[in-house]
Amino acid sequence: MIAWLLIPGGIVILVYAVKIVDQFLGEIAFAERVLGSGGTYTFVKLLGVATTFLSIMWLTGDLPRWLRSTFGMFFGGIG
Repeated sequence: MIAWLLIPGGIVILVYAVKIVDQFLGEIAFAERVLGSGGTYTFVKLLGVATTFLSIMWLTGDLPRWLRSTFGMFFGGIG
């Protein structure tokens, strides 16, 4: 159920990234430092893409398998 809300939420973040940064966030120091000038806007757009993509994976049941294969080695899993 939550995935159905996060998918449009991620799309809204993508579409309104500039307004979100200007109205609510301001400049994010680590994003500017790591991603360069305009890094805050890039970070927010990447967050929107990740939210949408991971929500679709969750909805289709692929998220647990991907997490296990990607991060399982850090928690004693076989991978």
